[in-house]
Amino acid sequence: MEEYLGKKVVVVIDRPLGSKHPEHEFIYPINYGYLSNTVSGDGEEIDAYVLGEFKPLESYEGYVIAIIQRKDDNEDKLVVSKDLNMYNRDQIRALVEFQERFFETEIIMYEDETRKDIDGELIEFDTLKREFLELVRAKKFIVLAISKDNRVTARSISCVVIDSKIYFQTDRTFLKYEQIKSNPNVALCVDNFQIEGYAKIKGHPFAEENKNFIEVFREIHSGSFNAYSHMENEVVIEVDPKFVTVWKYEDGQPFMEFLDFRNEKAYRKYYDNSK
Repeated sequence: MEEYLGKKVVVVIDRPLGSKHPEHEFIYPINYGYLSNTVSGDGEEIDAYVLGEFKPLESYEGYVIAIIQRKDDNEDKLVVSKDLNMYNRDQIRALVEFQERFFETEIIMYEDETRKDIDGELIEFDTLKREFLELVRAKKFIVLAISKDNRVTARSISCVVIDSKIYFQTDRTFLKYEQIKSNPNVALCVDNFQIEGYAKIKGHPFAEENKNFIEVFREIHSGSFNAYSHMENEVVIEVDPKFVTVWKYEDGQPFMEFLDFRNEKAYRKYYDNSK
């Protein structure tokens, strides 16, 4: 089931919000359905809870943000929402409690897949975070890698940093827009820093929600601003970093440093290149 984490799926809703369970007679406070042409542990289609929609639905397309593993049952459930970062584990547990209270469960989050099994030493998170963001600001350009339907592409983009997020603009007719729309999991690279993140499609560069972006972008990338920002098809993309890896050297000894944005922790792990 873990292979569904982060993937876009279509849920057929057979028990919409407000409907009654056919046997236990409780009311569904959220939409609930299944994925067609799949098989769960009970031999039926894989079931899914849909979060963030507040009216009865017939079908729903969204991302798998979590898996509910039932330790005392053979039927695990998916949790689907429009945004991979919309709900945390406690919120999900509360929203599905109406049915999952009858089982012993463990919630496997999409974000768990981005956490690395690191046995290195803890280092100062804010210091490494500041180094990373200052580098992106100074470079002004960053390599973006994205994928859709097993096609992976990469290109250099003009970016700006606002708070701890990375922003750029693109055209709705471009391949990278279609890829991000289909799969918001992205990777970026600048110098020795490798970034794993989640992309959100925002509005037009001159939309009110992008007021801060357009001010910074105009100052740093005036050529791109003058040439493209006014175009009707332009949109802003916001990238929220989740995990960053950087290679460094100390007296010839290579080591890696890691930034775990979700847990606000940083690590250092030395690499043994003597073998």
